[in-house]
Amino acid sequence: MTGIGGPGGVVLDALAVFVGLFPMLVAMLAIDSSRRFALDRRGISTARVEPQRTDWEAARATWPEVAVVIPARDEEGTIAAAVRSALALRWPSVRVVVVDDGSVDATAVEVEAIGDPRVELLRRPEPGGKSAALDLAIGRIGTEVVLILDADARPEIDVLDLLVPQMLHHTDVGAVTADPRVADTSTLLGVLQAIEFSGTVSALRRGQASWGRVCTMSGVCTLLRREAVEAVGGFATDMHAEDIELSWRLQLAGWRVEYEPDALVAMHVPTTWRSWVRQRRRWATGLVEALRRHARSILRRENRFMWPIALEAGLSIFWCHLLVFFTALWLVGTVVEGPVGLSPVPARWGALSLVVALAQILWGAHLDAKKDPAIRSTWWAAPLYPLLYWWASAGIVVLATVPTLLRRDRRVTWEPDREPLRT
Repeated sequence: MTGIGGPGGVVLDALAVFVGLFPMLVAMLAIDSSRRFALDRRGISTARVEPQRTDWEAARATWPEVAVVIPARDEEGTIAAAVRSALALRWPSVRVVVVDDGSVDATAVEVEAIGDPRVELLRRPEPGGKSAALDLAIGRIGTEVVLILDADARPEIDVLDLLVPQMLHHTDVGAVTADPRVADTSTLLGVLQAIEFSGTVSALRRGQASWGRVCTMSGVCTLLRREAVEAVGGFATDMHAEDIELSWRLQLAGWRVEYEPDALVAMHVPTTWRSWVRQRRRWATGLVEALRRHARSILRRENRFMWPIALEAGLSIFWCHLLVFFTALWLVGTVVEGPVGLSPVPARWGALSLVVALAQILWGAHLDAKKDPAIRSTWWAAPLYPLLYWWASAGIVVLATVPTLLRRDRRVTWEPDREPLRT
């Protein structure tokens, strides 16, 4: 508890209990619902509605060609590998459209050097942003399904085999998102991000999928139904996290966003804390923007299926602010008049929260290890994840929230999240 008396102390004590209970509740829900997701996929009763191996042939006959759209700006170190990975996808016909959005490096040269007639290069003299680049390409292609791929991504060859049949089974599926994996775990930051995507992001997405809604598709690698994207007006050019916003807009329009955890795609992640902060601030900004833009629509009774997603997002932001507040209160009290607030050193509620968080991390890693055995090599750092990430991520969310709420929407161009990779 906070150690503050009076009515104000009662309120602070109640908020402190929330700070301790909320991550435990989210972790327990993620564990239970992701377990249900895994069981449902194996259940006989769902065999008729879940894509099976026999559906590959029907999906290939329905959509014999898939276009892969790769937006890029200053990606000379990664673009060639991404294009070659796309061309290697196991599908009857794959063509790749690269949008060079005002690059000032050799991105276009690297694409042209591949020399494959299945690759089309669209060049924009001035950068318009990732969303504008995606809209440009999707508006030009004729295929019914489109795979969007980041310029630093390397999908497994069976990604389309796993994603496309989802569209065949359910005509209201507008997007199916793959499972991003961290390519480089040679540094502590890389290991922590690998734990994050496996133990938390993947587990949470499984859980959300079992509820029937997903907070966000992954902009790294997602299959889109072109009809659905065009029906809702394409990607938003004034959003910092275009994948979050489009996920919400699709679902509010009646389309479903599905998650396929077996469809793996390797990606590069920030390798320095400075670039990591830039990325997470952009993500936090994008989530706040999505809440601000769609709050009124979500509150309508007919959109109640989105309430759990919006509630979890809103409470997560609120929790981050409380965590930072109570930690600051403790630090000030320690210096001035004795400890008050919540200590950043786990004790009682904090220790219990960490135990439950570790259970979620290990559970999520256990689920992913069946397709990605290398994730087991990161388990040694699991205790560091909540200790470092909770406070660091909370601080970033606090820094992003108020400026985002006060700022007027404007076009978003490119904001690099990581250091350029050189060949």
